Formats: sequence, C-alpha cells, structure tokens
Amino acid sequence: MNIRKRVTRLITLAAAVTLAFTGGLAAPAQAAESSSYIANDTVWTDTSGKEILAQGGNVLKVGSTYYWVGQKLVSGTPKAVNLYSSTDLENWTFKGPILEQSGTEGALAVGKWLGRPQLNYNPTTRKFVLIVEVNDQMVYVGKKPTGEDEYWGRNGILFATSDTVDGTYTPTSTQSAKVNGRTTGDRSVFVDGDKAYLVYVADKGGRSINNMINLAPLNKDWTAVEPTVYWEDEPHKEAPAILKANGKYYLFASGKRDWDATATYYRVSDTLGGWNTQEPWKKVPHRPTRDDGGDNSFGTQFEQIIPVVGESGTTSYLFNGDRYSQYYGGTSAAPGGIGRNAWYPLTFEGTAPVLHGWSDVDVDTKAGTITGNRVANGRFDQDIAGKKVPHWTVKAGSNTYTQKIEDNPAVKTHEIPRQLTVESGWISQDVALPNGSYELSFDYRSSGAQKNAYFEVKGHDGQRSEKVHLNTARNQWATQKIPFTVKSGKATLGVWVDSAAPAWLNIDNVSVWSAS
Repeated sequence: MNIRKRVTRLITLAAAVTLAFTGGLAAPAQAAESSSYIANDTVWTDTSGKEILAQGGNVLKVGSTYYWVGQKLVSGTPKAVNLYSSTDLENWTFKGPILEQSGTEGALAVGKWLGRPQLNYNPTTRKFVLIVEVNDQMVYVGKKPTGEDEYWGRNGILFATSDTVDGTYTPTSTQSAKVNGRTTGDRSVFVDGDKAYLVYVADKGGRSINNMINLAPLNKDWTAVEPTVYWEDEPHKEAPAILKANGKYYLFASGKRDWDATATYYRVSDTLGGWNTQEPWKKVPHRPTRDDGGDNSFGTQFEQIIPVVGESGTTSYLFNGDRYSQYYGGTSAAPGGIGRNAWYPLTFEGTAPVLHGWSDVDVDTKAGTITGNRVANGRFDQDIAGKKVPHWTVKAGSNTYTQKIEDNPAVKTHEIPRQLTVESGWISQDVALPNGSYELSFDYRSSGAQKNAYFEVKGHDGQRSEKVHLNTARNQWATQKIPFTVKSGKATLGVWVDSAAPAWLNIDNVSVWSAS
C-alpha cells in the first residue's frame, strides 16, 4: 500500500446538488485507493494510516532499506526526531522517535527549537550519527533602552550516536555547540567515502544571522566540527546541501524566505570547495527549475537530493522538498500547497540539473529509474502568490482560476483540496513526453449550457487533436479518459469553454500515464 493515497473526496448527493449552483465547490466522488507511486500535493501517511511528520531531514540508505529522518513539528507538543523506513521510497513505516524533548533543562528541554536532523553512518566507528539544530546558544545583541544587556537564543548543533539505525540515540553532550565559534542556521551533512563535511549557514553575531555559507570537515568520529575549508558571505541563502554526480560536486541551497517556498539555486565544481567566490549567487541565475517552478521549486523549500541507485548501477535522483504552509504566519498558509513534503525527479542536461514538478512519481528502486505522471500541479492544489493557476498557462481574457473544493472548519487550511474552475477561455499546459502511447485521465463536473466546452490533447502527433466535449450538465463528478500517441516528444493539454451565459466547468486530478 502506498503511503501517499490519492485524496479521498466523498460527497453526498444532496451536497452535490446544492453546490452545483454555486460554481461546483463539492469534491470529486472517489473511493479511497492505494497506488505504488508518490502522490505530491497530498497529505502523506505511513503504512498505519497516520500522517508522516518528518520536516527538514534527510533520507539515508542502509543496505537495501531507506531510512527517512525528520522533525516532528506539531503546535503545542514537544518536538522530536522521527524515523521512518522503506524499501521502495513509496511506502514508509514509522519506526518511532529516535530523539525527543523532555523536561525543562538542557539542550532537549521542552519548548526549545529542535530541527534540521541529519542522520549518517560512520564506517570507521560503525555508529550512526545524528546531528540536530538546537536553539540554546545565548548571543549578546546590545543594550536595552533601560541600559540592561540584551541576549537572545540562537542555534548550535547537538550530536547523538547509536549502534543501530533505529536504536536509542545518546547525545554526546548536554548542551549544543557553536560551529567554529559561530551560531548557525540550516545545515546538512555531505559524506564522501569515509569523510563527512558539515555544510552550513553561519551567523556573524548579534542579530546578523544566516549570512555565511560554510563547508567544514567533521572529526573522525563525526561528532565535532573541524575548521572550515570553504566559506563566503552569502546573506540570501538557506538549506545548503551537496550532491556528487557526473564526477562533479553540486552545492544546492534555497532562497531565504522564512517558512515560505523558495527558488533553488546551485553551484557546480570539479573539486570539493572549489566554487567561484568571485561570482556571488545573487548575481548568478543558476536554477534547476524553469517557468513557474523556478520561482518557488513547485511550492517547496529545498532539503536534499536523494540518489536512487539500482542493482545494475543505474542512478536517478529525487529532489526532497519541504512544504511549511501549515506553519507560515501561525494561522495562514504560505504559498506552497497541500501536504508537508513533495518529492520531484531531478535530471541532468549535460552538467546542468533540471527539476521536474510531476504530480506523481513512480520509483523503481531495484532498477534505479523514475517514471510517473508528468503533469505539474495536476491536482490544482499548489498555491503561488500572484498565480491564478500555478504551472498552467491561462490565455489572456480567460476567466479561469482555482478555488477550494469546500470550506470545512474541521479540516486544516493546508489540507483543503482545490479544483480548477473554467468559466470562459483557454487554459493549457505543455508536457514533455517520450514518444509512445499514453492515457489522459481527469475528473470533471459541468453546469452545462455552454456553447462549447472540452478537454483537448494536441501537438502530440502532427495536426491531430483528441477532444472530449463537456458541455452537458453534470452535477456529480465523473472521470474521463483520452488515449493518445506521442510522436513529437510532447503534448499540449488544454481546457476550452465558450459561453455567453454564466456557466462553469470544474476539472480535477489531471494525469497522464504511459499506456505501454
């Protein structure tokens, strides 16, 4: 059973009929279903059906098993570092918390920050090492108007070790430590053979925070940080991490926008620590995403690139993105979308990484390959400020937008699904597809009475166009499918409505899967 179930959207007939006259705000009637793929823009659950709570962490492969460590961040409860396991990167079993807050004293006191966990295995000591961010370092920031000295808490790092990956992690100290004399922001760990490096954002002191990118080796036990081998002033980046691929080193980082989704930036070098410091990132438009996705990494903040290495050595890459929409501003959602996490394929064009915002990702860990539904924002559940329909092109003069399917006070804001509403005009998305046979699937409802309304696939085979007309009134959700063959390496998916009188067409759950 896949942990990322397609969102179950059940409605009663009475509710459907009532909402039919207000633009179709009810949800598609679907039975709950499990499937063997990663369903982005949904609330992910583990194999027991409970929501996965794993923010700001990393995925570590041990033998044939992947372990995902992340922060449990739930308002009003003590923070913890949670551990999940999987053999396919799709179905995750909760192993339990491996580090928890308790009491009122020390680095793990309840109420302090505990985040950005990084889990790795040291082959020399044969121990698993967990590094976490703890907000217990007091920093002098100046005098108060009353003349008193003022301090505030900033982040240090805490090390903990265990003999087994899912065992008890024992901190190596009772208090976190500064890194080379500085407090820190986000960090990750890069492992290169038997050596490990802390890749981190450092503070300059006082309230001058998150403004230095650094790379420093860990000691032989991986429980302390040695002097930096690379650093530069960079006040606009967070969440740095390194990937080694194509014989090169890639340094990725997100933008600095607090809880909000951001663009992802990168540098590339032939040597570790050899990035060009004469060309600051803020002046270099290196982004592995394009179009709308380049603005905010498809509604996420970069965390890690996960290598998927098959049994024969074939390697694919997954972009591990965090989504903090449920925390932004305390009560209001930040641009991003539904769910706490989203994972996307990352490929290379030459040496340039390219991020693909697929709605669904199917991983074959044995083969080391990734396929899936290449439609971006196919559930219309992403949210980007200033974008009517993220990752879709709305033709000028068209009246089309996304809206919440229902306003249910019992459902958290970041979990309320959205739908596409088209009242007039044309909306489309160009999708790159390898040549072959495919099936387009989508859910729809329609007020009827339009002059014309249809979903179309075109640009896939010369002048061919495959259409399904949708201008007959239908209050209940229904699923339509269109088989088509791609001979041009791409296809345009589009919805057209021509109506003289007020009318609406609702579309949801757009997907394109290989039919072969």
